This record gives sequence, structure tokens and C-alpha cells, in this order.
Amino acid sequence: MSDIVCQDNIDPLYGNYFKLVFNRGTETLELLIQKTNLPGVTILDQPQPTIFGTTIPIPTLAIQYDPLTIEFIVDKNLENWKSLYSWIRNLSNIEDSVTYNIDYSNWHSTATLIIPSSENKYNCPVDNTLTVTFAHIIPVKLFGLAFQSDSPDAPILKCSCTFKYSYYTLDPDAPANLS
Repeated sequence: MSDIVCQDNIDPLYGNYFKLVFNRGTETLELLIQKTNLPGVTILDQPQPTIFGTTIPIPTLAIQYDPLTIEFIVDKNLENWKSLYSWIRNLSNIEDSVTYNIDYSNWHSTATLIIPSSENKYNCPVDNTLTVTFAHIIPVKLFGLAFQSDSPDAPILKCSCTFKYSYYTLDPDAPANLS
């Protein structure tokens, strides 16, 4: 029987601090994220029939990415919420076909989700565990804000937003032996 080697230096990944940075031309929007998902991915397949009554899944080379959903802290002047609202409004024809609309070339953005390593819990300047870059991202749903005056506490106002994008890349990427 082989010896089992136990590592006593496993440092877990703490999922309690991340930020999302949008680069829209010369403008940058940075959101302090409270909750997010690393979206899943699905490769579509086409079943190939066999003479044995079963099928073999053949990849179609088309990929579907799940939406990115975030919960962020709203700043005291609502600038980050208003920026997302304005972006969504400018993608639509609310008033007419020209007012507030932005050119097609400005619809999309690049966004970077930064997930720091667990050493960051001690506020050490360390490398990120993972940087996820979303290409051609747009907001598709901005949730409303709930204001409440009868609470004894002054809660931090948070909001959720859902985005769609064409694909994302990871840095660092998967190990070379997985390619």
C-alpha cells in the first residue's frame, strides 16, 4: 500500500473580497463586489447515432456562457448605480431613436473581475488568485434600490446587476497539461 501524503499547508480560497472594473473607452467604472458568480460554461453537442441504439456526443464547437450576476455596494452619491442605469438606458430607445442612444461601437465594454488570493485577508500586497476578463460585456438587468427609514441600523445599500458577454478568459489560465 502506498503512503498517503497529507499537506498541512493548504490555504483555502476566501470568497469575501473582489472587484469588477469596466473599461469603456476612456472611462473606468470600478465596483466593490459583495457577491458574484464565476459563470459556468456549456459546450453544445450534436448526438451522433450508432447502430447500437445509443448516441455519441459530438461537440459542435459552440459554447454558451452563463450570465454574470453581481451584488455591489452603492456609493454615497449613487454614481456607480447611475452609471449602470445610464448604460442600460443608452442601449435602448426609451424616448426616440436618437436621444441618449450610443453608437454600436460603444455598446460593449471589457470588464475584469479580480479575485485576490487568500493572503489578501491580511491586507498583504500579493498577486491575485484569478483575474477573469469578460469580452463584449453589457448590462442586461439592473435591480432597483430599496430605501428604508424605519430601521434602527443604517445598513449599507447594495444592488444587483446581471451582465451578458461573448466569452471570458482566465489569468492564470488552466495548466498546460489540460490543453
